[in-house]
Amino acid sequence: MYRIIEGRGTGKTSRLMLLAKENNAIFVCENPNAMRYKAEAYGIDGIKFISYWDFVTHDGDYDEDGTYIIDELECLINQAFFPYNKNAKLIGYSLSLE
Repeated sequence: MYRIIEGRGTGKTSRLMLLAKENNAIFVCENPNAMRYKAEAYGIDGIKFISYWDFVTHDGDYDEDGTYIIDELECLINQAFFPYNKNAKLIGYSLSLE
């Protein structure tokens, strides 16, 4: 599993897009249309994009047996667990290095 943990503006998303392309993975993000434009600006094509909501609800271009890249994991977690409560927020989690 790839983990890219760095500050804002360090190229995390572009590297994730390249990984998605190399691994034929679906790119899960907040706004698929905006990410598609961003990928085009980077000169990266051939990536499928779906929203967090479509991923969580299994709608859209979802493939249960597919391979996925998730941009901004914390945003996905909030969308999955607190979709209707904007006052609820995740304040911590653990992550094991394997």
